[in-house]
Amino acid sequence: MLHRFLLTILPSPELSGEVDQLKALVHERVGSFSGRNTVPHITLFFADLPLECEGDICEGIARGVVGHKDFVLRYNGIMHFPDKRTIYIDPVDKDAIATVRTPIITALKSNDTLREAIRETDHPHLTIAAGLKPAQFEITLEMLAPHGLRSEEQVTEVVLLRRALREGERYVHVRTFPLA
Repeated sequence: MLHRFLLTILPSPELSGEVDQLKALVHERVGSFSGRNTVPHITLFFADLPLECEGDICEGIARGVVGHKDFVLRYNGIMHFPDKRTIYIDPVDKDAIATVRTPIITALKSNDTLREAIRETDHPHLTIAAGLKPAQFEITLEMLAPHGLRSEEQVTEVVLLRRALREGERYVHVRTFPLA
């Protein structure tokens, strides 16, 4: 059985709470959508691999974070992708995120077993709602547009989550990797 491994930056509890409230509002207005029950996060990479690869993944991440300092991450506004299916909170400091993500991906891809499975995120974002149908998108965007959400917080760690690739499975915490 495959598991999805998800390396993330988790927002502060306060910002996570705000995202969860926005998700609840969207659900009340438009019904179900992708990511509704997922913990708020910014994806750095995901990989669908057997559970026995977890040790190699943790080792690669641990090597990749060596020497990286914590950083300030600012969020500015609610945005959407051009396909009008995903609405998210935009992290301003994408270069700072890439500085942490790139050596982790390099370390993971040096492992032949992991190389082809690693899918890094090229546009980091904090999803509010994904997989929206056109009518859901229009209602959601109109509802969320007034929420000019801005936030600033210190990122001190990256967090690996995992879930079995079965319907209804939820992510569980695997390991936290501190940034020096």
